[in-house]
Amino acid sequence: MQIEEKVINERSELIELIKEGVNPLNYIKNEMDIDFVSSAIAYINKSEDPYWDDSAETLLKAFIYYLLSKSDETKTLARCKEIVKLGLNDPDAREKIKSMVECDERSKVLFKPTEITSDRTFRGIFEALNNKLSEILK
Repeated sequence: MQIEEKVINERSELIELIKEGVNPLNYIKNEMDIDFVSSAIAYINKSEDPYWDDSAETLLKAFIYYLLSKSDETKTLARCKEIVKLGLNDPDAREKIKSMVECDERSKVLFKPTEITSDRTFRGIFEALNNKLSEILK
């Protein structure tokens, strides 16, 4: 992934740039960049069970694809975190987020595994992603 004039190949390097205030969504040029950003964030402080990291990565990808597909959306990790907070705090979150991501086929497909989980698992996935985003967005 290229950020300004520098090629970033290491997850840890990307995480440091994000902590310094760089918005990686401004530099996404292709699906590989989305994969790199979402995996770098999802594997901060790995969980004992990889299910939570893998699910957090998939959910973050869904939100990034959604944001990038909408011209009227703010394209930042902070906006991703706002959507995560919706998932944690709104009793109708599952339906609201489902209708939100339906505008983009990739987002819709990526959200589906989270959408169909039990309430407890749904919350656990959102908590996992929230913790990871909180770690880098101070």
